[in-house]
Amino acid sequence: MSIIFIPLFAESLGATYFEIGLISAVFGATSFLSSFIFGKAADIHRLKSVVIFGLAVSVIAFFLQIFAYDPLSLAITRGFAGFSVGMYPAALIAYVHYQKRSIGKFSSFGALGWMAGYLLAGFIGNIIYLFALSSLFYCFALISALRMDDIEKPTIHVTYFSIDTFVSNIGTYLSFFLRHSGAVAVWTIFPLYLVSLGANTFWIGMIYAINPAVQFLVMRRLDGFRNEQIIVWGYLLSVVAFASYAIVPNYFLIIPGMIVVAGSWSFLYVGSNQLLVERNIDKATAAGLLNSMIGGSGIAGALMGGILLQFYGFVAVFIGASGLSLLSFAIFRLFDKPQAQEFS
Repeated sequence: MSIIFIPLFAESLGATYFEIGLISAVFGATSFLSSFIFGKAADIHRLKSVVIFGLAVSVIAFFLQIFAYDPLSLAITRGFAGFSVGMYPAALIAYVHYQKRSIGKFSSFGALGWMAGYLLAGFIGNIIYLFALSSLFYCFALISALRMDDIEKPTIHVTYFSIDTFVSNIGTYLSFFLRHSGAVAVWTIFPLYLVSLGANTFWIGMIYAINPAVQFLVMRRLDGFRNEQIIVWGYLLSVVAFASYAIVPNYFLIIPGMIVVAGSWSFLYVGSNQLLVERNIDKATAAGLLNSMIGGSGIAGALMGGILLQFYGFVAVFIGASGLSLLSFAIFRLFDKPQAQEFS
């Protein structure tokens, strides 16, 4: 709910464009760290326990954002929030896989939640209320998670500091990281761009809601496609979508690009998660590392967006994101090599 107004809120607290990028980078850095730690924890411990712990911490972390009063305090509270959101996704992905359910359909409900959050953000507008509501929604999620079955999974011996899974899937991880760095650069400055085109808070929320609404429809229909195929199309569509933002004369014409970028993310997120859990024994670790790429790109992309906007303007951010998507396409085609593991 609150993420789309963080740049505007930070600006109201006196943050520069560069500092806005730093605040988003802190969120990404802590998410990167926790995704790495708790992805491995989910392969070692009970999946349900990891999910419940992560959601409980999130309840506290998102509520504490209410007390931010300057750029530094906002960065600290966003850092705690970022750490909390990296704790549970890998365990949930592994949970779905072990139950032999569709990762695409599961992911689509995440997109549905994003859409609901964006719509509520657009109607409410006040970010303090949105911080409180975010914490409340995490309370509901925690209560729901308590009813999850405590499923059995294979016993996997995982060392916390091993990077073997990352190295064996480097093509998938590196290309995903680069593309999403470009995307984060765009989303870091996007509310400011929409305001510059004349959009108010209501329309910012409505435009943002288009992205997850389309994701919800697309993600549910990706079962049966080759993972490698949909990943490639995800990168190519990203090139087109980000470049289109540079040439629109008003915020209404942003909408076609939002539809295209929603399709691209659906292909990339579902395809990459499915590819990794099918290829690797340590499934939560593999999914957690992908979530770490999201967190890591939150660092690089936020800094990229803040610096490019500060010195070169909005168009440079969109062209940079499009270029990174094209580079990601090339890296995935060149370096992604199936290296399925076997149980011993």
